[in-house]
Amino acid sequence: MKRFATLFLLPVLLAGAVFLIPMSAKADVEDRLYDFTDTFYFQNGVDPSRIVNRRNGSAPASVFDAPIFPYQRNVRVLATNPAYSHSGQITYWSVMGDIFVAGFTNDAAGRRAKQIADRSILYVFPTRTGNPIGLGNNRQADIVDLRNGYFSGNPLGLWLHVWVSYTPSAFNTSEGRKILSDLERKNGLALDGTPIIKTMSELDKLFSKGLAVKRLRNPNGSEGPMYGICPVIEDPTDGGIAPDAFLNYVRRTDGTPLEFDLLRNFNSLQISGDWAN
Repeated sequence: MKRFATLFLLPVLLAGAVFLIPMSAKADVEDRLYDFTDTFYFQNGVDPSRIVNRRNGSAPASVFDAPIFPYQRNVRVLATNPAYSHSGQITYWSVMGDIFVAGFTNDAAGRRAKQIADRSILYVFPTRTGNPIGLGNNRQADIVDLRNGYFSGNPLGLWLHVWVSYTPSAFNTSEGRKILSDLERKNGLALDGTPIIKTMSELDKLFSKGLAVKRLRNPNGSEGPMYGICPVIEDPTDGGIAPDAFLNYVRRTDGTPLEFDLLRNFNSLQISGDWAN
C-alpha cells in the first residue's frame, strides 16, 4: 500500500505471548525486512488471512528471496518509507500489510497484540485539502514513536494510525501563527505550505495548544484499516538497506524531494552502508 500521494511508486518473551525473534549478532543483512510466516503471525496475535494487501513477492513492492530467520516468509520487501522517530531521527520502515480490528486473533495473543498496537503510534500528516484519514496524500514524512520498548516488545511492527491536522487556531490566532512561524524556521515547509513537524515534543506542543488534532479511523472498519504491520529497520547500516530496495518519499510538484535528507541518507546507506556525512 502506498503511504504517500506524491510518492512515485511510494527473541523477545513477554507475559501472555510467545515471541520467537532471535538476537542479531550485528547490523547487516539480518536487519532487512521480510514478511512473517503464518505461524509467527498467529503466535503473535494476528490472523494472516485477514491482512489487507499483504506483501506477496509481487513487484515492485516485494520480491521472493531466501529468508534469514525461521520466522520469516520467503518474501523480502523492497518498498521502503522514511519517517522521523519520536526524537526526530531519520528512520526507515516497510509495509507488510494492514489490518482491521477483526484481524487480531480472538485469544490472549490477539488481546496482547492489540494492546501493543494501541500504544505504538504512527502519525500520518495528510495535506490540508486531501483526505484527512487517507493513506496516500502526505504533506510530509510520518513520525513513528519508538518509545515504550518498540524494538524489544513489538515483534510484528504493529502500529495504530493516527492522522494529524492543523486546527483553524493555528492560522487564525497570534499564538498559533507565532508557533507555526518558529516551526517553519526550524524545519521548513511541508508540501501544502504548513510547517514540517519532526519530533513528538513539537507535536505534543501543538496538541496542548489546540493547534493540531488527532483523528482515528472508525473501529467498525467503515473508513478502512486502523492498524498497520510496518516494521522499522532497527539498524539500516552495513547492508540493512538492500541494493534493490527503493524509497517512497514526498515530492514537490517539480519532482524534487520535499525532505532531501531522507533520500540522501537512504542512498548513502544503500551504497556505502553508512549514514551520509
